Amino acid sequence: MLVLSRRVNESIQIGTDIEIMVIDVRGDVVRIGINAPQSTQIWRKELWDVIVKENKAASEGVDIPEYKSAVLPLSTFSKLSKIPTVRVNNHE
Repeated sequence: MLVLSRRVNESIQIGTDIEIMVIDVRGDVVRIGINAPQSTQIWRKELWDVIVKENKAASEGVDIPEYKSAVLPLSTFSKLSKIPTVRVNNHE
């Protein structure tokens, strides 16, 4: 794992088309901005882990009882990918 230190308004670049900028730091909460192509799917890690486990279980035909009460059902995940990305123009 690469670990970098950044201050507010500083960025890191991933490849040629993804930029991650530190927007704000308040206590132990860090707000980040991600500038990436619209086609790039970006998920919070805890949601991604649920999606992967449910998809794996579905492909194996296994029932996972602890995920039956997930905060967001899988059908909601598919709707999330259709939410438009908010674009901020920083060049003004």
